[in-house]
Amino acid sequence: MTAILESSRIAKSFSGIQALTDVSIDVMEGERVGLIGPNGAGKTTFFNCLLGVLTPDTGTVRFHDRDISELPVHKRAQAGIGRTFQRIELFSDTTVREHLLIAERVHNERGSFWKDLIGRGRPQADEIDRCDAVLELLGLAELGDEPVEALSLGQGRLVEVGRALMTEPSLLLLDEPSSGLDREETAALATTLREIQAEKGFAILLVEHDVDLVADFTERLYVLDFGSLIAEGPTAETLQHPAVRTAYLGTLEVGDQEAMP
Repeated sequence: MTAILESSRIAKSFSGIQALTDVSIDVMEGERVGLIGPNGAGKTTFFNCLLGVLTPDTGTVRFHDRDISELPVHKRAQAGIGRTFQRIELFSDTTVREHLLIAERVHNERGSFWKDLIGRGRPQADEIDRCDAVLELLGLAELGDEPVEALSLGQGRLVEVGRALMTEPSLLLLDEPSSGLDREETAALATTLREIQAEKGFAILLVEHDVDLVADFTERLYVLDFGSLIAEGPTAETLQHPAVRTAYLGTLEVGDQEAMP
């Protein structure tokens, strides 16, 4: 397998406080990789370094064997890195289809300000077709004309995934997608993500607090604690690592939600 993402010795500090120390991970083509750790372990900081939201103090990020360490956020997105947010970030007063259209037109650098795209941009037939194809893939075809305010939280998560898919990513970064969802909604989201990944072939890097989701969904796992990697490897094996159980799971078994920080 070929590495699609390679981060090497990423370090980041804030006002003298070391948030990350020599963190190196890789993600292979078509792989599902997890990143977990206790609160304050540095997961969000690391994610933001990968995305270009933050500039690491040292280290490099390579994507498709290209050094993207100096690229701004939008250029990394255009290169093929999609992402979702821990807190749902949806535009008010728009429909589900319009959300995907915004992503489509921004990705292809068509039009100007997003309100003009919706109000006066006159979407082209091929753009509408691509939006509808993604809605169908997500099982949201019947909700295309619905306002985003009318969606359930689980449906809103899927719209975020759809917005990321409009950029045609080869790597999808998921930032705690189960946040706010119940177990049934989380299981449904995981099933949909597997189906979409099987069809599209992109890789996934998942930052997540739900250990059951991580155990069921990912193939490999990295674990951060106090800004440093303490374990990595196949998911089931890594979750049983003594350092992981001490730092993150305590003495409880996977499946016991009281183990979560």
